[in-house]
Amino acid sequence: MTVARIRLAAAGFLAIRGATIAVHCMKPERRWFALAPLLIAFVAPGMAGAPPDVVALAEQLDQEWAEIFYDANEAGKARRLVDLLARAEAFKAANPAWAEPRIVTAVTLCSLAGVDWGLDSLSRIDQARQLLTQAVDLDPKAMEGAAYIALGNLYWRMPGWPISFGDDARARQYLTNAVNLFPAAIDANFFMADFLIDQGEYQQAHTFLERAERAPIRASARTSDARLKEEMVEARRVITEKGRSRSGLFSRLLPDFGSS
Repeated sequence: MTVARIRLAAAGFLAIRGATIAVHCMKPERRWFALAPLLIAFVAPGMAGAPPDVVALAEQLDQEWAEIFYDANEAGKARRLVDLLARAEAFKAANPAWAEPRIVTAVTLCSLAGVDWGLDSLSRIDQARQLLTQAVDLDPKAMEGAAYIALGNLYWRMPGWPISFGDDARARQYLTNAVNLFPAAIDANFFMADFLIDQGEYQQAHTFLERAERAPIRASARTSDARLKEEMVEARRVITEKGRSRSGLFSRLLPDFGSS
């Protein structure tokens, strides 16, 4: 990661709670709980694609998440996310065989960690990471590779060992997996470009940003896709000027570990 990470002692890490934080742990994007081992090992039904009603509810909850996340009024945002998380957890419990409920739950957990930063925030983020890993095992294509995208962002933006699990090499691989699965998708390409900008790989970033710019706004993700289009304007400027970018989406989930 080109942004230097602060080397914090575990106790010192709590000082970041007052820093600027917010979230898109999804596109909202995507991690895992302890899932029924036999179900995963022998069935893995998510690979066949979730039923239409599961997909529809996942998209509905994801849209609700976006409306909460992008609401400029911060008052009551944590309470609304807690309510959404309860419904996402119920959705996951009722549909243990599919990736989509895990993705929606993970995104909400990340968002709540950012909006209500406190002692349990790292636990929420790690829980989200686990849910997304499960989602990949069940169906890596679910919600257009959202689990890969979210995992890539988390591994990129979290600090590394011994504070947390951040790892740029793993971030790159997850984001690459997403664009390989969905080479024309708006979010897979945008976040790949954003990562490459941060790495100083501007020429490669340009290719992915162009793909994202050509991608249409999806009816099922109209709020978050519209905001991504706004982010692309800044990303284009950064590439042109060969500067730096930390997108306002996932970067708002976490403090800037490169600042002192």
